[in-house]
Amino acid sequence: LKLNISRLKTLTTNLGPRYVVVNIPAARVEAIEHDLAVSRHTAVVGRVSRPSPDVNSKIIEVNFNPFWTVPVSLVRKDLIPIMEKEPDYLTRNHIRIYDARHNELQPSQINWYSEDAIHYTFKQDPGDFNSLGHIKINFPSPQGVYMHDTPEKDLFGGDFRYDSSGCCRVQNVRQLVYWLLDETKGWPPEAVDKAVESGEQENARLAKPVPLHWVYIT
Repeated sequence: LKLNISRLKTLTTNLGPRYVVVNIPAARVEAIEHDLAVSRHTAVVGRVSRPSPDVNSKIIEVNFNPFWTVPVSLVRKDLIPIMEKEPDYLTRNHIRIYDARHNELQPSQINWYSEDAIHYTFKQDPGDFNSLGHIKINFPSPQGVYMHDTPEKDLFGGDFRYDSSGCCRVQNVRQLVYWLLDETKGWPPEAVDKAVESGEQENARLAKPVPLHWVYIT
C-alpha cells in the first residue's frame, strides 16, 4: 500500500487533459479525457521473465498494416531455437531475412546452430498473420516497446494475461486509435477503417502527441 501511494503521487502530477494509462499488473488500458475514462481495454503485457517496463512517454504515431522487425533479443531467445527444430518456421510465418546491404537471404543460408542469425534483420510481412496485427502505436522508449494489435485474440479472454515479451497488446485497439486521432486532421474513424482494411502500409502522425504512462498499481 505504501509503495502504491508513492506510485500514485508520481502518476497524478501534471497529467494534462488527455492521456493513456497502462496498468501492467491489471493488464488494462484506459484512455483518460478531463479526468474520465472514455475508453477501457483489456491488455496482454509482459510475462514474468520478460516484464513490461515503466514508461513515461508520448504517443506520436499510429502505423497501419506494419511490418514487424524481430528484435535481436527475440532472435537469440526464440527464433534460433525454433529454427533448429522447425526449419520452415520463417517461411510459414512470412518472415524475410535481410543482410546489412538489404539483400534478401534464404533460411538455408543461415547457420542456426550458432549466433550467426543475430547479425541479420528479420521482417514479417503485413497481414492477418503479422505478430503486430493491423495496428501499431508508436512512442519513444529506451526499451523499444510499443502497443499493438494481435492475431491471437483469444489471449484477451484469459485471467492471466502476461504473455508478451514486454510490449502491450490491446483489445479493440481500433477504438483506442479513433480516440488518439480525434484531434488529427484527415483521420476520422472512417479513414482509420479504410487504412486498416486496405492492407497497405500507412502512417498517421498525431497532431498533438498524447502522454502515455505504463505503471504498476497493484
